[in-house]
Amino acid sequence: MDIRRVPLWESRNATYISNDLVRVVIEDQGDVTLELSTQNIQGGRVNALCLPYFRGIGQGVNSDPNYDWYKGKSRFYQAGGIYITFPSSDEEHILAGNTYWIVRRYGSDSDFGGVWRLSEMKSREEGNRYRIRKIDLLVPGHPVLYTFARIDNLGESELECNLSVHSMLGSPFIESGSSFYTSSGNFISFPPNVREVAFNRLKAGKTFSDLRHAPSAKDTTMDASYIPGPTGTYDYIMGNIDRKSDIGWSCVINPRQQLIYMTFFPSTSSRLGDEFIRFPRVDFAMNYCGRMDSPWALYDGATPEVFSLTTGFGLMDSHGELDGDDRFSIPVGGSRCLLSGQAFTSYDNPRIGSGFYSMDKSEHGLVLKRTKSYAYIQCDYEFRILRALADRVLNDSE
Repeated sequence: MDIRRVPLWESRNATYISNDLVRVVIEDQGDVTLELSTQNIQGGRVNALCLPYFRGIGQGVNSDPNYDWYKGKSRFYQAGGIYITFPSSDEEHILAGNTYWIVRRYGSDSDFGGVWRLSEMKSREEGNRYRIRKIDLLVPGHPVLYTFARIDNLGESELECNLSVHSMLGSPFIESGSSFYTSSGNFISFPPNVREVAFNRLKAGKTFSDLRHAPSAKDTTMDASYIPGPTGTYDYIMGNIDRKSDIGWSCVINPRQQLIYMTFFPSTSSRLGDEFIRFPRVDFAMNYCGRMDSPWALYDGATPEVFSLTTGFGLMDSHGELDGDDRFSIPVGGSRCLLSGQAFTSYDNPRIGSGFYSMDKSEHGLVLKRTKSYAYIQCDYEFRILRALADRVLNDSE
């Protein structure tokens, strides 16, 4: 187990955390996770996360000499990795991902043997005053980055907000022949929005229940779960989690490298307390060299430069196309909490590379099953360790 501070670029610093299975690098700017890596079956170390070529390395987008090229959007300057979107995606305001975070404390946990990091950001913007305290944790023997975040409303009125967590995945983990799966069984596809220049493979505006039989733009069906080579297309889909499920999840499998990336989180039927947010939706952005707008391309209409798959979950704006809330509120002086796990690990049985039929809970982890074959991910899917640590750390920090 190891945890230490490391310098990155000019005035940019990060925290390095590792256990016997994974390495994690989380930078202070935007509190974005830049690395979640493990060894593949051949022994090579692979970072699951995509850091696109246009990601800035200066102090910030406003002071960058290429400000006009970024179109004043700090989300492009901080693009990639694992990131939290809160309280909205409106770039005109202070958001979790476009501001500097302060690392308050970090250390080891004597009860469970893990290493953890406590970071914090505050918004003092009028009508948008809040604080987030975030704990990132690694536990021995678990190939999982656990994340807890407590959001406090510091304003004088109720805070209306939404919240999502996304992982932008890229090469060498994402490649042709990979595939993705999720606990959702009700999807809708969206067209590119007004800022995006792209072509769809999927039929926009259509609902469907099976990723393997999704409506295509050619009025046939296609396997949307299969990741092809570059197709020059970009598709965005969103899905509702089964309302009876207490755990939501999505995962990506690379059969050549025998690697699994899995995200899990409390879903709509979670038995956790009311202070914990239950997430009803997942989404996937399939950018298979299909974004032709700057900065994904060198200029609008140019050759796309990024091949990636972004997976996410949250209370995301579905434009009224899906059931359930896409916003929540935090009362004055109140707080709500986020829990999530991001697992990245290799698996032994190559048959899992052809897909699995069920995801089951065991006493100490999650099991992906394919008839008599399975892949096991040791994890604390009820977040007991993380919740106990958060109680101690936050109480000590008051």
